[in-house]
Amino acid sequence: MKNKFARIFLVRHGEVVNKKKIIYGYLPLKLSPKGEREAKKAGLFLKDKKIVAILSSPQKRAEQTAKIVGRIISKGKIRIQTERDLRESGWGEFLKGLTWEQARKKYPKETLLYSRQPSKVKKGESLQKMAARMAKVIQKEIKKYPGQNLVFVSHRDPILAALLKISKRNFNDLHKVKPICPTGSICEVWSVGKKLINKTYLSS
Repeated sequence: MKNKFARIFLVRHGEVVNKKKIIYGYLPLKLSPKGEREAKKAGLFLKDKKIVAILSSPQKRAEQTAKIVGRIISKGKIRIQTERDLRESGWGEFLKGLTWEQARKKYPKETLLYSRQPSKVKKGESLQKMAARMAKVIQKEIKKYPGQNLVFVSHRDPILAALLKISKRNFNDLHKVKPICPTGSICEVWSVGKKLINKTYLSS
């Protein structure tokens, strides 16, 4: 019996309204007009990809993005499923409400570690734990929808942590690959049976 093949699309939510430029963690910030346009663009890209399920982080910005994508690809017929394991980084929640300048002053050791060796950051949540929960929910849905294409709406660091794990890359490469995951971006993973294969280019 051949392994079933499916395409997994990891969508980062659109830009949010964030005039104070704070780290927003789990705060319920809504999409900006630009963020809504980014979500629409993602939806148009995914429209002909035969998507059968859309799962979203519980954060407001992700749910808004998922709903816009869902309207475009299925006219709202696909029900958005909220999945806690797609949530924002616990590290971002730890620094919630601070600007990066304030965070560096308040937590100099932790923020320096994040910039130089992010794999060693344990405050809030490690990259290893982020990658594990992302892989868990992806595998669960692959089992539920074998051989069918799926969309997961999440956040930058959880998406990148998952891609690094799938690619067997060092988590310290987080900052090298950040440019591939701006707001509204789509990364692709292939599922061949239970095996996940990253199809998004990661800079070396």
